[in-house]
Amino acid sequence: MKITDVLVHMFGATAADGVTRRRNWVFVEVKTDEGISGIGEATTEYHEMAVKAQIETELRPRLIGMDPTDIERIWTMGFRDFWWRMGVVHTSALSGIDMALWDIKGKAAGLPVFKMLGGRSRDYVRLYARADLGLPDLAAEAKEAVKEGFDAFKYGPHRFVTPYDEIRHAKSTVEEAHMVRQAVGPDVDIMLDAAGVFSFTAAHAMIDGLRDVPMFFVEEPTNQDTVEPTLRLKREFPGIRIAIGERFNTRWAFREWFEKQAIDVCQADISHTGGITELMKVAHYAEVYGIQVAPHNPYGPVALAAAAHCAAAMQNFLILEHCRYPQWDRVQKVRVPIKRGRVQVDDLATRPGLGVELDLDFIHSVPFVHKPLATRQYSQRDGSWPLI
Repeated sequence: MKITDVLVHMFGATAADGVTRRRNWVFVEVKTDEGISGIGEATTEYHEMAVKAQIETELRPRLIGMDPTDIERIWTMGFRDFWWRMGVVHTSALSGIDMALWDIKGKAAGLPVFKMLGGRSRDYVRLYARADLGLPDLAAEAKEAVKEGFDAFKYGPHRFVTPYDEIRHAKSTVEEAHMVRQAVGPDVDIMLDAAGVFSFTAAHAMIDGLRDVPMFFVEEPTNQDTVEPTLRLKREFPGIRIAIGERFNTRWAFREWFEKQAIDVCQADISHTGGITELMKVAHYAEVYGIQVAPHNPYGPVALAAAAHCAAAMQNFLILEHCRYPQWDRVQKVRVPIKRGRVQVDDLATRPGLGVELDLDFIHSVPFVHKPLATRQYSQRDGSWPLI
């Protein structure tokens, strides 16, 4: 079997209002001379056109004629055959291709991907929901998630103040945590994505205020330019899990954080860190240090399927992120079922490969956004940018 083509399909996914663009889903299709095609996902926040160009102009010519089942060889070539490495464009492009290769290999072998990763470690993959539905407030979002069957919910700071004041922001974030906890009760796990917008001082005050909520984990309490602020927080709050990793690409980026025991939960992203191949290596590396893995996954259905297969086989898996965008079902002809906030491994076992088939006609009918998506702007009182 030989690779004959590599295609990129882009789709403009909207928020619950059906208008506001939230993501440009970037799907990667790898075709072969035996009629078996595989699908992957290289969705990013921004840089979509650069990812597309990296796949089409750099990786595609290298892949034509190669055996798609030689996944390790292709990954190594795709990573090492470049002078500049580990940028999000490079590793996201490689991630999408890697998922598609595993999809092909599973289809050719007649096996679901998780079986080729060592088989099941668990019976189901637990998911957590986010505030994706456009409801009036976080309490309503959390209640609806529980109503749908999710027993875990993550929120991010919503009450931004202008000009930016991190102490006030930290206080409002704690208030929101109490609001969400009151809405869902004591038996639902809640998580905070602090988005790396706090200094050590403000993050310390925020986590201290969360002691009585409690939190399943706190994500990115400070930025990740250096390891020391997060390491200090972890040491001072041993009773609260610190989660980090969505902006780290490949196992090399995690090395210092793992070896210094700076985090409790690794949030490697399957669409950025290097696909299925590298996510499993990161997970095995994390296991050495007693670190659990909760893959970052605010993207589309192929990324969810690929991450679920990894989670099914991963010994140190904790929980998986899931975004409930309105076009989720519409872009798929065949999907991985989500039932009451879980993906059952028995359902993953019913189809070879990743178990996803996209509706490419529909995807091509909804173009991606050419202009930059909305960004958060943090301006201090004097007009300067904070150190976040």
